[in-house]
Amino acid sequence: MRVGGPARYFFVARNIDDVQHAVLFARTHNVPFHILGDGSNVIVSDEGFNGLVIKPDIKGVRFEESVPRPAAGIPAESLGIGAVTVIAGAGENWDAFVEQTVKKNLFGIENLSAIPGTVGAAPVQNIGAYGVEVKDTVAWVKVFNTNTLRTTKISHEECEFIYRGSIFKRPENKHLIITHVAFTLFYKGNTNTDYKDITEYIKKHNLQANALLPKDLRRIITIIRSQKLPSINKVGTAGSFFKNPILSKEKFSALSHIYPGLPGYDVGESNVKVPLAWIIDKVCGMKGDRRGDIALHSKQALILVNHGKSTAQDVKKFAEEIKDDVKRKTGIDVEFEVSFVGKF
Repeated sequence: MRVGGPARYFFVARNIDDVQHAVLFARTHNVPFHILGDGSNVIVSDEGFNGLVIKPDIKGVRFEESVPRPAAGIPAESLGIGAVTVIAGAGENWDAFVEQTVKKNLFGIENLSAIPGTVGAAPVQNIGAYGVEVKDTVAWVKVFNTNTLRTTKISHEECEFIYRGSIFKRPENKHLIITHVAFTLFYKGNTNTDYKDITEYIKKHNLQANALLPKDLRRIITIIRSQKLPSINKVGTAGSFFKNPILSKEKFSALSHIYPGLPGYDVGESNVKVPLAWIIDKVCGMKGDRRGDIALHSKQALILVNHGKSTAQDVKKFAEEIKDDVKRKTGIDVEFEVSFVGKF
């Protein structure tokens, strides 16, 4: 969001030895450390971080095919599904990584196109978009344990993925630094085109949903996101600032009677996910609201935008105001999707 102060120390770790070196530096100097990807979903306090910021910049992408890749002209069906394990370094740019996979016609993460950040940050908050979450394809995560100074693999089950979260986001697990992530992708599959924005685009352009390849869907999603969301390279933004709340069906039913038209999407048998942007816009009437240079985006009410000289404290204050208004009018306790670093 282009706010916040500096770190006392900053270190780029290009391999696992660098990570260990940085951790030992923090211990020796008795300072806290914080792991940073690209910082696209982080708000740093105005006074900065009085410790060591470690940026894992471990690169490399490796494709390990469990069955031979279909040769030209030979249908994938003749060789089975064609599962591929793709291992990527934590420092790889996420969107560039997605592009690599679709260029190989691999199904699995094309819906997560155009999301800013790094591969290492993706499993931390279980990034998701357009009906897909990264947990759907993560096979395992390799971490450096700062307590034991050793690396270990965390299985998919051990990651304990939840909506916008995992074990890696919990404060008690800050000793686990992600160095690599392994994904299971496929040469054969079906693109997920169920999301409303995608179906509308397909209909408008007379496309056949069942004929779309991963590269086609990536192109569509990139276009949709560019039209709907602000560019992190052009304005100060942290993307979706708030989580969409998950309510009991009873709570959702009660609210939908008060606010007709409230959208909801089933989550399991007893819960419903509600788009908070709809509530901020239709219930609170705050879409596009501005406080000084900080504002809710005019096209997506989950996003805060810094139009100039806002401070981190300005951002936090306005975000808390939005939370409070939603609470007063709906009884919903809104959670931040962004992470706050430093003292607020």
